[in-house]
Amino acid sequence: MGLKRFIFGSDLHGDMQDKKTVKVLCEVTKDFKPHYRIFGGDLMDLRPLRRGADQEERAEGLAQDWRAGIQFLNKWKPNKILLGNHDKRIYDLSESNRGIETEYAYKGVKELEKAFRAIRADWLPYHKKSVLKIGNLSFVHGFFHGMNATRQHAGVYGNCIFGHIHAVDSYSAPSIERKIAMSAGCMCSLDMHYNSHMPNSLRHSHGFIMGTINDKTGDWHAWQISEVNGNWTIPTGIKTI
Repeated sequence: MGLKRFIFGSDLHGDMQDKKTVKVLCEVTKDFKPHYRIFGGDLMDLRPLRRGADQEERAEGLAQDWRAGIQFLNKWKPNKILLGNHDKRIYDLSESNRGIETEYAYKGVKELEKAFRAIRADWLPYHKKSVLKIGNLSFVHGFFHGMNATRQHAGVYGNCIFGHIHAVDSYSAPSIERKIAMSAGCMCSLDMHYNSHMPNSLRHSHGFIMGTINDKTGDWHAWQISEVNGNWTIPTGIKTI
């Protein structure tokens, strides 16, 4: 059998990252030695560019957020990257008609893609058709929200792993052939300023996904790794943190 190992981590959100989760991800990666280190998107938070940003958020700079995202890239060195909806903000601004803001955003896009090339990572834009396919498993950033998001992803993308919703969840769709969707949780703060009024955010959890794919048959298996009461239990005999 030609088993390939993978780790999928998503939703860092730059300076809003949870440092313990990042540390656990890096330690597990060192032991597991995955062939595929897949980052699922939202490398930066870019909250000043958010459409509904309040006055306080708009007054923030991007330097600290941006630097934190680039530092994570250089530390974990993913070899596959899916851009997320937060990352797309800088691309949208770079294609707008807002004078000096557009010029700086364009420079930011070029700097980001240079960072991807420096770690030899392949990347895909944030788009509904941006799917990283390995064997019989698809990886996407995520496009649906709410309690039914995992079921909706299974319906559209079949066997898939995604981020975006910041929750650890799974759904097995009724089908003659296997059709399972799994969400990875997040690597960022569970209490963002802009979701403090949203009860759905109470289900958010730190986590990532690790697994194997048979490159002969395409079959796969995955484990959702999450933090429970401050503890992390890693399967397959690797370690408990």
